[in-house]
Amino acid sequence: MEFIRRTTTPSTILPLRLARSIWRQSRLTPTCPEAPRLDGKLAVVTGGNAGIGREICRGLARRGAEVIVAARTRATAQTTCLSIERETGATLHQVLVDLADLESVTAAVDALQAVTRGRAIDIVVNNAGIWPRQYATSAQGHEIAFAVNTLAHHVLIRRMLARGLVAAGRVVVLTGDIYVRARECTPEFKYEGAGGGAMAYSRSKLGNMWFAAELQRRHPELEVHVAHPGVVASNLGGEVTGFARTIRDMMMIGVEAGAQTPLICATQPNLARGGYYHNTMGHVVLPESDPAADMQKAAALWERMEALSAGLG
Repeated sequence: MEFIRRTTTPSTILPLRLARSIWRQSRLTPTCPEAPRLDGKLAVVTGGNAGIGREICRGLARRGAEVIVAARTRATAQTTCLSIERETGATLHQVLVDLADLESVTAAVDALQAVTRGRAIDIVVNNAGIWPRQYATSAQGHEIAFAVNTLAHHVLIRRMLARGLVAAGRVVVLTGDIYVRARECTPEFKYEGAGGGAMAYSRSKLGNMWFAAELQRRHPELEVHVAHPGVVASNLGGEVTGFARTIRDMMMIGVEAGAQTPLICATQPNLARGGYYHNTMGHVVLPESDPAADMQKAAALWERMEALSAGLG
């Protein structure tokens, strides 16, 4: 498959990096093969009720997987499950989780254990994320993009591992190549306005890169892959109208196309453990100057998130 064979070492210069993400992405974005089948496999997708997450769930179910939709809203999760079940004949479940509250995350792990009934989860897709339009904090007082996009998924995976729910499975971590704007990922970042929210998102996506690298290092039994799905018209940064919407639709891809690279990372054999897969650049090998290549900061972030989540159930 051409996408898997292509390996790129990208520039760390921001305009060049962002241009590589957008230029001709409709043409360059791959389509995930229908094989191999996933019959008998069990998958969990956070934020699986809408957008890219819903399309990832649909793609996994179409290949025969049993899928657990982890989402904040029961009604939309149930609607998604019923719709995909009717379309594919697969079995779907729902688990409620509010990633802005770590107590909800730990409760969701209890719910996952009840749903799985001793079965191991084969695929976990850390998909859910927010792009804040104004400064906000989580239930535990952490900056909201860090809390939802980075810390909550750390806690979810760590608790699942502790319960033996993911003994030797595959973990797919969604990021955004916009992470290259950032150099830090911390819970106390303060900002004002939409520009600050964009930077908070960028920082959290850098955190996703560091988390994935450290998860692979600490748990070599897992297959960890990081996916940049594309610059997707999913309303992540809020609704746009008029001319701005026209420009957005010209430059961005739809959610079905955006699901393809994460699906490749979730389903295809012979991928590089810890590898970063980009919808337009393929398998990305990071230069030493890339902020995501700083393994000291990756280890420090892991320890910080462990400390922030200490004492949870």
